[in-house]
Amino acid sequence: MNNDHTRRSFIGKAAAAGTASALSVGPATAAKRTSSTCELLNIGVVAVGDGSHLNYDIWSPMINPVPGKEWYGRTTRMKITHCWDRDPEVAAAYAKEFGCEAVKNYDDMVGKVDGMIFGGFYEVKWWPQLTRPYLEAGIPCHINRPFAYSMKSARQMIETAKKYNTPIQCTDEREFIKESVTARGKVEQLLKEGKNILGANSDNSAGYEYPAHGVHGLYYLLAILGLDVNQVSFQADSWWNNVTLTSRKTMEYGLLTLQYNGIDIPGVGKQDKKFMVAQQQLTGYASNANMRIYYDGGWWDIDNHWTYNDRAMRMFTLFFPTVLQMQRLFETRKMIWDYDYILKKTNIFLAGFKSHLEHNGGFVRIEDVPENWEAPCPHPDWIDESIFK
Repeated sequence: MNNDHTRRSFIGKAAAAGTASALSVGPATAAKRTSSTCELLNIGVVAVGDGSHLNYDIWSPMINPVPGKEWYGRTTRMKITHCWDRDPEVAAAYAKEFGCEAVKNYDDMVGKVDGMIFGGFYEVKWWPQLTRPYLEAGIPCHINRPFAYSMKSARQMIETAKKYNTPIQCTDEREFIKESVTARGKVEQLLKEGKNILGANSDNSAGYEYPAHGVHGLYYLLAILGLDVNQVSFQADSWWNNVTLTSRKTMEYGLLTLQYNGIDIPGVGKQDKKFMVAQQQLTGYASNANMRIYYDGGWWDIDNHWTYNDRAMRMFTLFFPTVLQMQRLFETRKMIWDYDYILKKTNIFLAGFKSHLEHNGGFVRIEDVPENWEAPCPHPDWIDESIFK
């Protein structure tokens, strides 16, 4: 006798017996399975090739899950529907892989999407031009780090966003990881207890270069300790990990140092005592970022370890929180940090660059970075500027 069939029959009979109706019950039949559906946000993406977080199976499979990718399936309410890259062949290959439409021109997605992800790094120099049509259309934009190579460019994007009431964000993954949130909570606890932060040491997996991955470590520090930075020093033998048109030497070491005026967290506490924070810019697979905070009476450590034995878990714990922040921006139109915050952290980043390039690693005050001063782009010919004419 088929025991499974007998069990199903028993359940059916018991259910019938428990009802008040006199309807007869026939043979048990399998219920038809239905799939739940929800409305997805249509997302456009710009820059999907080399140097992009939309490449290397980082953000893209989290948004458009495809077979064979090491991810957990659909985990957001977003769907990439359109893409553009400076190289049409790269865009076409991306569109085929992730099931979206490659567009011919960088501004062809206006009116077709609910949000934009500008995911590249080599394109940062041209973010003001590439983002402008979408900022003017009021489409929420995630603009990848480090946002701009000059305060003039940064301010241009901010002013456009403000004019058209367009919400934006510029971030990386280390501002949202559990460790940065936990460390921020520790700082708040110390301030509430009336204790002073005396200093901090840190390291960052920078891949021996400053603007693309060194900035991860900088953002990590700023998320924990805030933006009240007076001056910045970046001591290094170069700023990029290979020789390019603008980088004449390969970087082999780097030390980023921030001098803080203090910390002021409204509703939590304030510290007027100045302190220093030093961060080694390293490479390797030991730690993504860590920190030791020294305070009155002791110290406190935290570390985001590199999950080298489980790539999906590494993606989930390190990169996925940023993807959720993108969805939050696109869905609610609320900025997690305001325009001034984006400008200030860009200013701090540029002060470090200026320290290295023009002051041999000496301190540069935030206020001493000229509006028109521009940091170098590793590949200054990456974009054919005729597309903007």
